[in-house]
Amino acid sequence: MFFSTTDLKGRIQRANGVFQRISGYSWDELNNKPHNIVRHPDMPRIVYQLLWDHIQAGRPIVAFIKNLAHDGRYYWVAALVVAIPDGYLSVRFKPTSPLLATVKDLYAKLKAVEASVESDSNDRRAAIAASAEVLNTDLHALGFTGYDDFMQQVLKREMQSREACLSASAHPVAKVVSANRPAELDRPRTTAVVFDSLVQVLNTLFSDLELYSEINRGVREKSENVMEISESLRVSALNGVIAVDKMGHKASGLRPVLDWLRVLSGEITQEGVRLSGSLNELVSDVDLVVFGLSAAKLQIEMTAQFAHELVDRESAGRLRDTNALMTEGAIRILHASACETVRKALMGLASIRSRLKTLTESQTRLLDSSHSLRPIYLTGRIEMADGAGPLLAAIFRDVGDQMEQTVTNLKGLKDVLRDLDSHMVSGLAHGEQVELVITRVRL
Repeated sequence: MFFSTTDLKGRIQRANGVFQRISGYSWDELNNKPHNIVRHPDMPRIVYQLLWDHIQAGRPIVAFIKNLAHDGRYYWVAALVVAIPDGYLSVRFKPTSPLLATVKDLYAKLKAVEASVESDSNDRRAAIAASAEVLNTDLHALGFTGYDDFMQQVLKREMQSREACLSASAHPVAKVVSANRPAELDRPRTTAVVFDSLVQVLNTLFSDLELYSEINRGVREKSENVMEISESLRVSALNGVIAVDKMGHKASGLRPVLDWLRVLSGEITQEGVRLSGSLNELVSDVDLVVFGLSAAKLQIEMTAQFAHELVDRESAGRLRDTNALMTEGAIRILHASACETVRKALMGLASIRSRLKTLTESQTRLLDSSHSLRPIYLTGRIEMADGAGPLLAAIFRDVGDQMEQTVTNLKGLKDVLRDLDSHMVSGLAHGEQVELVITRVRL
């Protein structure tokens, strides 16, 4: 794991020793040089276009990047890039999830598209536009709604894969900081200890992130079911009205009943549409919180590792091996950025809890409306006792089945929302604990 910061034009300002070692460049060769010094020619331009579009708009981005070392070697990283005052911060780590293999093939395809278009037109913008179209099409084919959805999944899956690899490794992430170190190392040593403890707290929270994703899938499924069944209920009631009109006076007693069913089922459908829209927004919000918490864990872990790196260098008397300009103030930048990421994630958690209250109220109204269909439905069954014919009987059987399915799905949705709220309460507690500690750190 390593990091670097750049100014607004992408010139390297700070970095840690791991970046310097892996890239193979000296500190002097990195200092104030364009970050594309490590750009590999295999990388499609559209990836960097997306990167700049996001960070210049103040939005974080995650991407797989193939980099070129000084000696011609290459290395892949999963990179989180965020805006910081007067520039950008990139935290990078080794990708280990199966997604990398998919991305390698996709990047080769995008690179070929760009080369073909640029060769024919000598138009770089046209090449990037064509590449963007292919990227979007292929991401949809892979089951993602777009690049943002893809990058959220990338960070979550790569972090989970990283955790699994580290758990199986004999080398723990956090080192034990000796109490016998010289007094002048108190500041980086204290920082290392504090951020190690924060990583442990976030490990607990991170283990719950997959539960959020599972709940999201449940919310999406229940939302779709409520919409489908409420619409089927409305259509069945409408078909009943048409059938009654065709039968004339023989089924005249059913007409008011079916009119009531049609109106009420229409209201249920409208409420279902509103609820479904709100649930889709909830799903997006939860995905963003999972992304934010994953980013917070990554940044806090990076800060802890860098603090250990400083302690090790100073205690070994190797501080002169580094360019002081490249490390001076970096720990404060990492800390400030982590604080901001944690703050935004907590805001997202709090916002979801507020949204859940409104959604629960909407779900309750919809359930009450569904319950109110039952007496109307029973009245219709009584009216059919006089013999309204097999068509109406079939329609009423459909209405009865759809009513039961609607009630079952709404009750299931209530359980899912309650579970989500419970996990959000737990997440907020852990997040607030992290925020309390991290904002009190003095660097």
